[in-house]
Amino acid sequence: MSKISRRNFLLISGIGSTSLYAHALDRRRTLLKSWGKSAVQQTCDPWIELNLENMTWNLSQLRKVAKVPVMAVIKANAYGHGLVETGRHLEEAGIDHLMVGKLQEALLLREKGVSSPTLNFGPFSSGDAKIIVQNNISQSVFNKNVSSLNEAALKLGKRAKVHIHVDTGMGRMGISYRDALPYIKTVSSLKGILVEGISTALTEDDEFDKEQLSRFMNICKQAEKEGISLGLKHAASSDGTLDLPSSHLDMVRPGIALYGYYPSEKTQKEDRLALKPVLQLKCRVVDVKTLHPGDSVSYHRKYTAQKMEKIAIIPVGYSDGYPHNVVNKAFVLIKGKRFPLIAAVTANHCAALLEGNTPVSPGDEVVLLGNQGKEKITAEEIAGWAEVSSYKILISLSPFLPKITK
Repeated sequence: MSKISRRNFLLISGIGSTSLYAHALDRRRTLLKSWGKSAVQQTCDPWIELNLENMTWNLSQLRKVAKVPVMAVIKANAYGHGLVETGRHLEEAGIDHLMVGKLQEALLLREKGVSSPTLNFGPFSSGDAKIIVQNNISQSVFNKNVSSLNEAALKLGKRAKVHIHVDTGMGRMGISYRDALPYIKTVSSLKGILVEGISTALTEDDEFDKEQLSRFMNICKQAEKEGISLGLKHAASSDGTLDLPSSHLDMVRPGIALYGYYPSEKTQKEDRLALKPVLQLKCRVVDVKTLHPGDSVSYHRKYTAQKMEKIAIIPVGYSDGYPHNVVNKAFVLIKGKRFPLIAAVTANHCAALLEGNTPVSPGDEVVLLGNQGKEKITAEEIAGWAEVSSYKILISLSPFLPKITK
């Protein structure tokens, strides 16, 4: 087992990536609101800019291609875009449904006044049943825990809304398609339960997806033949929404596409919808240093100057969610030009080599993800440097980063 040092603890611990920090985030939002937009943009700390008009555009494009209601996936802090900010905007845009991955997320939306139909696609315990029903949260079910929802609903004089989740081949959560029909009969017979929908998750393997859909629809047909109302049938993520019309059914569940990115190289190349990225990550240069031959930068002298050079110190690190393994591959934008990152990405800082004659000063805007002048850096490009997916790049962004909307 590798030794855990003081400096790499933040990197491996995942601190700052969980909604347990909701209270602290609320406090920060209050402070930022009192500062105002311009003050946030002048701070030394990094910030996120959200173009919500682009999100509205992406939603409209997805609606056009799907031709059915949309359940917007806003799990994982809305893929780094901010759970509450995104939930509120989508509600104003008339979203049909929202989907989260944890009960905490659904409860936070309700606490912040977001009342749109919201499905918790993640698990729950019997102890959660009462609060789920009280907050009018729809819950994905696939095991005996549904009985606790039934009991809680009957005690409250209500009906718990559920979506029965069927595992047709993903191999994760869900009642196996082989055992689904008896389970559906049991759930639909419970007096405190309203079956609002039935779902499955596709593997995004072109041929196997078709087999999954066949399994799913066979189950639905059998249940409906026995007079069981299943509500909304849904299976399509962004991939299915864009590339598999037969998976659209009664509702689609786009995630990454809503934020302006494509789920695969195949769908990106086709680019039928002209999706527009919503998020930009920015900061300001905090210092410009002159290096003499032999001067070094960062821990363990990761970079040593061979000649007279200048570097810009950038206040962004892996504690902000920026990937740590992109040095010597990544670039940032300053004054509309690309400058390479050198040395190391540490918890709170990185450094860019100021090549060429472009004058750079403390206070100049730095774009790590987004557009500046004629240049742009996308999540896909950063993902290539880091050898991960664009999903990982966006979801990893710290919820503590202040957000400016436009």
